Amino acid sequence: MPGPEDTTKYPERPKMTSEDVNKRAPKKRRDHYGEWDAPTMPPLEKSQMLEWMETGKAEDPSRYVMMPPREVPYKKLPLATKFISANTRHLKEIGAFRTMMPELFGEAGYKAVDDAYASFAAGEFRTAQARGMFKNAPNCSLQEIAAFICTVYDIQNFPIVIAEADYDKEVVRVQLYKGLPKYCPYDVRQGDYRLCAATASYERDLVKMCNPKYRAYLSRTKAIGDDCCELTIDVDPDA
Repeated sequence: MPGPEDTTKYPERPKMTSEDVNKRAPKKRRDHYGEWDAPTMPPLEKSQMLEWMETGKAEDPSRYVMMPPREVPYKKLPLATKFISANTRHLKEIGAFRTMMPELFGEAGYKAVDDAYASFAAGEFRTAQARGMFKNAPNCSLQEIAAFICTVYDIQNFPIVIAEADYDKEVVRVQLYKGLPKYCPYDVRQGDYRLCAATASYERDLVKMCNPKYRAYLSRTKAIGDDCCELTIDVDPDA
């Protein structure tokens, strides 16, 4: 049965040249190295779809898939695998440098690690506020603070266990790397609690910015034989 497409007339396709299409194309390219003339304009081609409609020529679907490119068909990994791989490298790189700091420089090394991690707190606090978080600072609730820190841990793919969240007693305990592996994933030398405590200066300073009433400290670490690394957030008796 004839349909409307049998009687529909389409306008003649416009005959536009490359010059017509590209009248307003930039003639210069500029970056911090300087300015230069634009490269030669490639010839105006037909789209793959129109070419297919007119000639039946098969389109190249790989042109629509940019990752991985057909020229270098590297393997794409699942996001979870990427997280694990990136986290492993993070642990190795960061762990090697910070573990050796006090070994090589003693007191100055511990102070450098403490200062470095504490310096992260202010910037992340301001960024979180700009994103509408920590609206109640400096009177954030314990739950707000703990949730933010857990989100930071999750972004780094740390395996999180909430060992305790008692808001009546005002205490939250967050554990990382519960159980295996039995050694410190950062390769902190055994028996060095002070280095671990220095790395927790980020949480220590962040919590104080959110609410001076609370404190954060490492209550367990694998470096001194515990079965996990544990951050405790509770009421500061000296506040």
